[in-house]
Amino acid sequence: MKKKILILLFSVHLLLIFFQAFWTTVDMYFDIHYNKKIDIPILNVFRQNNFTEPYYLISGINTGYGFYGIKTATEKYLRCTCYDSSDKILNQDRYFNLKTSNGISRLESLNANQLKALNYRKDYINKLFKWQGKEFAKSIPGCTSYKIELITIVPKNTEEQKLRTKPELYVIQENFFYLQ
Repeated sequence: MKKKILILLFSVHLLLIFFQAFWTTVDMYFDIHYNKKIDIPILNVFRQNNFTEPYYLISGINTGYGFYGIKTATEKYLRCTCYDSSDKILNQDRYFNLKTSNGISRLESLNANQLKALNYRKDYINKLFKWQGKEFAKSIPGCTSYKIELITIVPKNTEEQKLRTKPELYVIQENFFYLQ
């Protein structure tokens, strides 16, 4: 009997998790694309409200968008721009000529870690920027200088955003180096 009660409680808990994720996703989709909220009286009992909020908080169901969201965080990346002696742009690349998905994913994880360390070790970050850009700039014929930028993509506020607008890019740090 105890086992059946535990299975029932566990099943109800999982159903609430999936319901909460599904409901908030669909509700936000309709709110953004059609400017209206979904109102189904029977399902409104289970959605997050004053009565269900304590259970959602204590059980961890209310984990926010990170629980089921796809690419909801801001993205950080490096961009290298190579210049010739007359300051004309020769090449601009964010993947440093990496072709494999493994190399690109390692580079992207390095960028996220650089942003975390930016406040603590700026001297280390500057050396890392110089080394990463130097190897790339050497491969570009006629390159005399290069600029490395740590850029973040900040998503728009969905409440104020017009549909299908591009997110804004912000340069967090940029360094300019001469190739020797």
